Amino acid sequence: MPQALQLQRAAVHFTGSCSRSMYDFMLIIHMPDITFTLNAKAVTCELGRKVTKDDLYGRLKKLTIKGDEVLVRGCLTADGRCVPASAISNARLDPEGTPVDKEEILYDGSPREASPSSFEEAAPLEATPLKALASFCVTDVYPLEGANLKKGLYSTWFSYRKSPERKEAFVLAKDGGTFLLVGYSKNSPFVGKIVPYELFDAEGTADGGEDDEEMDFAMM
Repeated sequence: MPQALQLQRAAVHFTGSCSRSMYDFMLIIHMPDITFTLNAKAVTCELGRKVTKDDLYGRLKKLTIKGDEVLVRGCLTADGRCVPASAISNARLDPEGTPVDKEEILYDGSPREASPSSFEEAAPLEATPLKALASFCVTDVYPLEGANLKKGLYSTWFSYRKSPERKEAFVLAKDGGTFLLVGYSKNSPFVGKIVPYELFDAEGTADGGEDDEEMDFAMM
């Protein structure tokens, strides 16, 4: 890797011609519409922003201030130039450093094509009992705006981008709204409402008294 590309992280203080107004802006993202099929009918709704921990528990943001100005994170190049973090992008390169236009996906040594995303292909919805959520691990939650569905649970798949694998998903429609639950199934079968467990011996000791050995509750 050339020395000029070896960057060191630093707190960059932009002054003079580098105005902070160049980097302070609000980006408003309009999420695209997503379409499902239910009983051969199209169900189109708007996919909301993914629910994060910040939405549930709030967010604490730390600021570094010098004088009256807030410092922003950036990188310091080998020749002493300050580059803001927002001006750095990623690229796909081969081992020789040549940009790669299209990456090849291999599964067990065989090439595999990427499947269309959920915004390019309508995923089918199938009514599912609510108990299916007991064996499902949810990793991502998206609100669905404008989905006119009856209350209940629907199984489907979801892929935000083109990918060779699609994630399992459920659509949950209830009074508080409709949500897309993305995740994977857990291999944990439901054993029942009551699990019997023998903590003490049923027969007891031979003389009818209690066992002299004390119970160590750390073994439970």
